[in-house]
Amino acid sequence: MWQSDIVIASPHLSDLAVSMHHSPGVYALLLGSGLSMAAGIPTAWGIVTDLVRQKARAEGVEPLPEDDTLFAWYKETFGKDASYSDLIAQIAPTSASQQTLLRSYFEQDVDGDRRPHEPSRAHRAIARLCQAGLLRMIITTNFDRLMEQALAEVGVTCHVISNEHEIAAAPPLVHGGVFILKLHGDYLKADVRNSPDDLVQYPERLRTYLDRVVDEFGLIVCGWSGEWDHALRQAILQAPNRRYPLFWSAYQKPSPGAQELIDARQGRMVMGLDADTFFEQLEGRALALRDLHWTPPQDALALAAEVKRYLAHPQRDGARLTDLIERVCDDLHAAVRQPVGPPMQQGIQAGLTWAMGVSTPLLHVLGAVLKYDRSNEWIPLLTEALTRIDWAAVVHGVPMTETERQVRQLPFLLVAMAAAGLGGAHNKPEILTFLQADPYRQPHTQRYTSGEAIIYVSDLNANEQLAKSAEFMERAAPLRFWMTRELQRELTAYLNPASTYEDLSFGSLLLALIGLDDMLVRPTRPDYTIGKKSYAKPYPELSQLNPLKFRAEKCRFHRPKNLSQIKSTLTRTDNDLRL
Repeated sequence: MWQSDIVIASPHLSDLAVSMHHSPGVYALLLGSGLSMAAGIPTAWGIVTDLVRQKARAEGVEPLPEDDTLFAWYKETFGKDASYSDLIAQIAPTSASQQTLLRSYFEQDVDGDRRPHEPSRAHRAIARLCQAGLLRMIITTNFDRLMEQALAEVGVTCHVISNEHEIAAAPPLVHGGVFILKLHGDYLKADVRNSPDDLVQYPERLRTYLDRVVDEFGLIVCGWSGEWDHALRQAILQAPNRRYPLFWSAYQKPSPGAQELIDARQGRMVMGLDADTFFEQLEGRALALRDLHWTPPQDALALAAEVKRYLAHPQRDGARLTDLIERVCDDLHAAVRQPVGPPMQQGIQAGLTWAMGVSTPLLHVLGAVLKYDRSNEWIPLLTEALTRIDWAAVVHGVPMTETERQVRQLPFLLVAMAAAGLGGAHNKPEILTFLQADPYRQPHTQRYTSGEAIIYVSDLNANEQLAKSAEFMERAAPLRFWMTRELQRELTAYLNPASTYEDLSFGSLLLALIGLDDMLVRPTRPDYTIGKKSYAKPYPELSQLNPLKFRAEKCRFHRPKNLSQIKSTLTRTDNDLRL
C-alpha cells in the first residue's frame, strides 16, 4: 500500500515531479546495474563476487572463502583489488567470450531454454513515463535489454544506440522519440565495453554524442555507483552548461565518486528509496500533476488524482492504492500525536486552521474513493485504514489547555463528518463501520468510545470562543457551522454542488445520532445536544426521550442499510422535534 510522504522520502522527489511536469522531456535518465537487480540480474559487484569465487575454485581453494575473506584472498593472490573490468578481461579476453559469459548472467534457464529476465517495476514505471511523454532519453551502463522490453510492453518504439556506428543511423534528437544510449554496449553484440581501457575514453563519435546529451538534458541518476567509468564521469564533470539540475537517487549514502559528481553539478539527493519505489513514486506524482494541470500547493488534489488513476486500473495499481490510503491515514495519526500541536497561542482560529490542514489530505482521499469506487471494492480497505488512526490519543508529558486538547481531536470529527456526508450522498453507509472499531483500546483502561468521542468534540469550548468573533457571533452552533463550511469548500468536487451543504449537514446529524445511540446504552451526559437548531432551543433530558422511537426511526445507525431511506427519516425527525 502506497507508502508515502506520497513516504514522502525527500522533498526533492516532488521538486523533480513538478519540473518534469512543466518541462517534459528535458531530463535524461542515467541508469546503472542497481536498476536491474530487482529483475534478478546481478549488479556489477554481484558479478565481481561470483567471478572471484570462480577464480578461487579454479585455484583449488578449499573451503571457498566468503565475503571479506574472499576478496582478501584475491588481493593476496593477485596483488591487487578485484574489479569488474579486470575480472571480465581476465576470464573472457575476447569480445565473443565476453558475450557468452554475460549471457549466463542476463538470461535465465526456463525448461532448458535461455530466456531474458522480466523487467522490474522500475523498468515498467520508466516505460510509462516515456509513454506519457515525460522522458525520452535513457542513458544506461547496463548490457541487458530489460528497458527495451518494458517499452515494448506499453507500445513505445525506441531508438537504441549501443555503439558509435549506430549514432549515424539514429534520428536527430530534436525529432523526438525515445532514445536508449547503451554506453557499454549490448550483451548480444560483440562490441561490449568491459575492460579498464574501454572505460577510460569512449570512441570519439560516442564521446561527442554523450557530451551533447549531458549538456542539453538534466540528469536523473539511479542505480549507478559513480565510481567505475572514467569516461562517463568526465563527461558529467566537464559539461559546460547547467540548464537543468541533476537529481541523484540512492538508497544509502553515495560513494565518494558519486558525491563528487553531485557537488560538481550542484545536484539534489533523493535518499532512502530503492529503484522500484523511486520510479513508481516519481511516476505517480508526475502523472497526477499532468492529469490535474496541478501546481505545488495543491497536494491534496494530487492525491485525489492518483486515487482516480489507480481506481481506473485496480489490477495493475491496487497495491499502490492500498499504500496511498494507509499512508495518508498514518500521516494523520502521526499529526494528532505530535508534541507540537495546534498553535493555540495565536487564538482559536489558528487551532482550527491546523485541524483542517492536517485533515485535508485524508478528506480528499475519502472523497475520491467514495465517489469513484463504483463497485465498492475499496470501501473495506478504507474503513480498515481509518482504524489505524488513534482518535482518542493523548500526548503524554505535553502540557496543554482543555481547549487545545479538544482541538487536537477535531480532525476526528472532520473526517467522521466527511465520511457520513459522502457516504450518505453516494449511498455507501458501510464507510461508517470504522466508528465501531477501536484497536487501541486496552483492557482495564478508561477511554472514549467512538460515540463518546463524537459527543466530546461536538461540545467544545471552541463554540464559546468562536461566538466572540464578529463572523460567528450570530451562529447558534459556530463550531459546527465552521466545520460544515470548511468541508463544503474541500469536498464540493466529490458531491453534487447544489446539495453539498445539505449532504454535510445530514452527515453532522447522522453522527450526532450515532453518538446518541451510544449514549442511550450508557446515559452519562443528560445535557447532550443534537441537530442544527439544538443550540437555539434547550433539548429535553435524556430521561424524557423514548429510546425505542429513536432506534426504530434511525434504523440502528451503527449498521444502516439504506442511507436514502434514513435521510428521509432524519428529515422528518428533525422537523418533528424542531431540532
